[in-house]
Amino acid sequence: MFIFQVHHYIKPDQVEAYLAATMENARLTIQEPGVIRFDVFRDKAEPTHFSLFEVYRDEQARNAHLETAHFKMWKAVYLASCERRGNGNEFDALFPEPAAWQKPGSA
Repeated sequence: MFIFQVHHYIKPDQVEAYLAATMENARLTIQEPGVIRFDVFRDKAEPTHFSLFEVYRDEQARNAHLETAHFKMWKAVYLASCERRGNGNEFDALFPEPAAWQKPGSA
């Protein structure tokens, strides 16, 4: 399993464009084979701070996602709307165990 969480800091006047592109990217990404979760979060205290929590079957599934047309369209919007560079981190799942993770609606 490949887990990645990234933080984005968006220019205040670009939040709506970023959100529209991010939500469209999320809707299409969750349909990709090998994608288990793709969650979008917004900081309550800092409304221009967003976080994406991405869970893939493996690193190859993530690499495939990075080659999709919807990701490339999203990336162009993100780069134009980014106020400052955020950080991203890779994680290992401890609980639940990786075998217990499943795509929403696949139970």
